[in-house]
Amino acid sequence: MNKINFKAHNYEKFHDFKDIMIQAFGIGCSLCESDEIEYVHQNHPPIIGNLIKNQGKNLTDQEVDKLIAKPLEQWQAFDEQNANQMIPTFLCMNCFEIEKDKNEE
Repeated sequence: MNKINFKAHNYEKFHDFKDIMIQAFGIGCSLCESDEIEYVHQNHPPIIGNLIKNQGKNLTDQEVDKLIAKPLEQWQAFDEQNANQMIPTFLCMNCFEIEKDKNEE
């Protein structure tokens, strides 16, 4: 099994308005697939739920599709790049703590 490339300081709290990324795209913890994501690897693309919320108005489906098209591509590339380097993109609290404890040993 390949070793996970984990450094706690490279993660930040994941705040996605109304959990849109989890609900709409089925993302989960990169290690256990839990949908209770607490952390995201830093330098990530714009978070989709927050991007939609920041528009400050109701958007049509077509407007949402147009708004998120590029960020979705960025997220796919970001996640693929992380996976190739054995870096979890998203972590639940449990996996974050387990990896953090392993690194402190």
